[in-house]
Amino acid sequence: MESFRKDGYDGASLETISKRVGLGKSSLYHHFPGGKEEMALAVLAHLNEGLRKTFDAVKAEPHPKKKLDLILDAIDALYEGGKKACLLARLGASVDRARFGAPLKATFSGLMSVLADIGRAAGLTAPTARHRAEQAIVRIQGALVVSAAMGDPSVFDRTLGELRTTLLLPDRRR
Repeated sequence: MESFRKDGYDGASLETISKRVGLGKSSLYHHFPGGKEEMALAVLAHLNEGLRKTFDAVKAEPHPKKKLDLILDAIDALYEGGKKACLLARLGASVDRARFGAPLKATFSGLMSVLADIGRAAGLTAPTARHRAEQAIVRIQGALVVSAAMGDPSVFDRTLGELRTTLLLPDRRR
């Protein structure tokens, strides 16, 4: 995961992956006969499995604010407080991004769906909850980019903090 997160799909070579995981190239091909593409898809599957567990915990929690805290805490941990680059963005920006289109879309759709469900649980209308969920994902992704470019993870931290306090505010148009 770190190779793809740090170097992107295009920049992650089998040599660097081999060094990071401590296996020879032949061992990597033994475990991943499809090469780097299969490795990247396995990393996405691993990420999605972790998110699925978080989604299950969110669904089991009855209080919308606690639901939101669970998902934002998981996102914060995934990116180590804004210190880690976004794997999804790195794979989405690859030269041959079509090969990752379906799993990336599924990941972002799952995140938006969970955030929208939290908004609905807090009493927001379905359109407002969906819009805020989409905007939350955009803000999180933007904060990761700005944090990385500025070398300042506090941008990411402030963004999550603002989402914690604003995402579930009542819809003023009701």
